[in-house]
Amino acid sequence: METQLLDGETEKNHRLQFAIWILKVLYTPLKTFEEIVKKPNIKGPILILLLTLPLTVGIQYISGVNFFLETPLPKSDLWTEKPSGPSSFSWVPENKTTYDSIDKISGNYSVSNSVIDSSLIQLELTSIGVLNASTEEYNRLSFSIKWVNAEGIMPTTATLQLLSLNNENHWFEQDIEPLLANTTDSWVNITSFKALNLATSPPWTLHGSPRWDSITGIVFQLTWEDPANLSVKVDDLFFGKYEDLTSSGSTIILLASLIRSGVDFVSEWLILSVIAFLALKSFAGWSGSWKNLWLVVGYVYSTSIVHLGALLLVSIFLPPIFLPYNATYSEYVNITQGNWGIPISVLGLANYVWATILCTVSLQKVGKLGWSKAFLVGFGAIVMTLLLSSFLLTFLGF
Repeated sequence: METQLLDGETEKNHRLQFAIWILKVLYTPLKTFEEIVKKPNIKGPILILLLTLPLTVGIQYISGVNFFLETPLPKSDLWTEKPSGPSSFSWVPENKTTYDSIDKISGNYSVSNSVIDSSLIQLELTSIGVLNASTEEYNRLSFSIKWVNAEGIMPTTATLQLLSLNNENHWFEQDIEPLLANTTDSWVNITSFKALNLATSPPWTLHGSPRWDSITGIVFQLTWEDPANLSVKVDDLFFGKYEDLTSSGSTIILLASLIRSGVDFVSEWLILSVIAFLALKSFAGWSGSWKNLWLVVGYVYSTSIVHLGALLLVSIFLPPIFLPYNATYSEYVNITQGNWGIPISVLGLANYVWATILCTVSLQKVGKLGWSKAFLVGFGAIVMTLLLSSFLLTFLGF
């Protein structure tokens, strides 16, 4: 009876050997790969894949709730584009407002107004509907502005007014003169307005009883001490709000992440096996089976479980990322690298170093190579795999 129990326990351990190998290659790779080479099993790499998939989805979800993209209103630079027919907005003074297709920042046009021998100039956008700029809504305002004075003199005052309640007696006002370009005929982009964040933006002056949830117009007004020929141009004008990546289409995003992760794993595994096979054939005269080599190197990806688990844990504690709608590529890199880049890079590098070590051991055991040659083949195979798999996924649209 006791013998039967022992035999049953031994059989159970034998059936789960592939799972034990996944763990043991991480801390005793020499002995473990010797065992794997004798009887390679596809169950181990498949289990690694099944364990990495939920970790990848978890990382995607944590990243999604911490990565905020700015959504513009309106889209496509509508307010400063020349209407092709009846429009849902209007600029005042209508008879003096022009659209410039040459001097612009975004889209096809900028909007401008010019006056002769005057000390005051303004542009007013009306009929935009009722816009909600309260908390969690469109509480950011972004625009590019240029002033032109024939005498080259800077404005004495410059104000931005947000009209409210479709009533000329209710508006918010803020001084923007310090934010303007200090030379005539020069564009400047202003994206610092956060209507409800008074800690980072100067307080708004209230006229009447305006409401943030009822913004109905925008007025740009500039004045000078002495009359002159003046112009003001505005472009790239929109309200924005930050939305995390899971606010819409989260199921599709997570499903896409799951598919990409699976395709990424399988493609890297196949490419690594092919490169290692060709290298062993070319430099070591190896005559073994590609299938056995494929099964053995699959256990190299045991490091992915640790890597993704650590990345998931670290992601929970990383600060959120806020990416402005009109951010340049360099700004995008600075924002993302500054918050998440270093820990992700460190974990990624550690994973590749560890994987290279395991790949070296696996090839040494499979091909009976010297350690120097095994390292060169393993290192080259890992690097080539990363390059080719990245190219392949990009080519396939993943």
